[in-house]
Amino acid sequence: MKTTLLVLALATGAAQAAGPFDAARFSTVTGAGGVPLNVVELGDPAKPAVLFLHGFRQSFLSWTAQFASDLPQRCRLVAFDLRGHGNSGHPWQAEAYDSAQPWGEDVARVIAALALKKPLVVGWSFGGNVAMDFAATQPQVPVAGYLLVGTAAGTTAAPAPPPAPASAPPRPTASPDLTLNIPAVQGSTDFLFKRPGIAPELRTQFAAAAMRVGPWVEQSVAKRPRIEQPFVPAQPLTFATGEQDPLVTAPVVAKLKALFPSARFVGFPGVGHAPFLEDAARFNALLDELHCGGR
Repeated sequence: MKTTLLVLALATGAAQAAGPFDAARFSTVTGAGGVPLNVVELGDPAKPAVLFLHGFRQSFLSWTAQFASDLPQRCRLVAFDLRGHGNSGHPWQAEAYDSAQPWGEDVARVIAALALKKPLVVGWSFGGNVAMDFAATQPQVPVAGYLLVGTAAGTTAAPAPPPAPASAPPRPTASPDLTLNIPAVQGSTDFLFKRPGIAPELRTQFAAAAMRVGPWVEQSVAKRPRIEQPFVPAQPLTFATGEQDPLVTAPVVAKLKALFPSARFVGFPGVGHAPFLEDAARFNALLDELHCGGR
């Protein structure tokens, strides 16, 4: 009996172990077109703010390693699920996704609702596109700068993929057939996050988040053309890229340097598409250097 009680107590203690978002504050902000946005924040509102924008088919959970670190002691960390993702609203209309305006307005509305004072805007992968949508459409909103991670920022630096043959499997969430989505999502996860150090539970979270994105979202976003002459923000701009990123390769980085000649470029050796997870310590140190004030 005592052994059973001990096992139960240990199991209960494990279940109640503090998670990275247990102390976080959740709220809902009304985005462009009335879309509800699921927002999470952690840290002293008086501290410098960092606003995180996750990648396509992901969620605020992408930033687990940052929320679980000691960064909230020095910065106010804020993230939200992009429209069509996670626990934010999932409108059906193509116009909710196929232009820069709604994505940029969503960012501006989160900054205004939380009264963020000149946040550092961090965009990963497709979140880098969203960051540049915000910069181009909401230049009146003051920010400290931009940190774009594993992204070509919606530019022609990364060429559009060639049309897939009819026999090819669908993109991860482009098909209405879930039996095709599930293996496609798993294959995409394995392709982008090859580094074995990423915890299995995070890989599971990534796959689960991807399955929350409906095919109409991907189909609408796919209509957006890549930008030949991007808007260059006046604020400091930093690109952080894993040197083994299968998407943002060395030739892509070279083209980005030509498009953004005044930007700073930081390489992460031995890292793939997600430096903030694969080398969280160095990435968090970069956030300290850029905005959080160091240790």
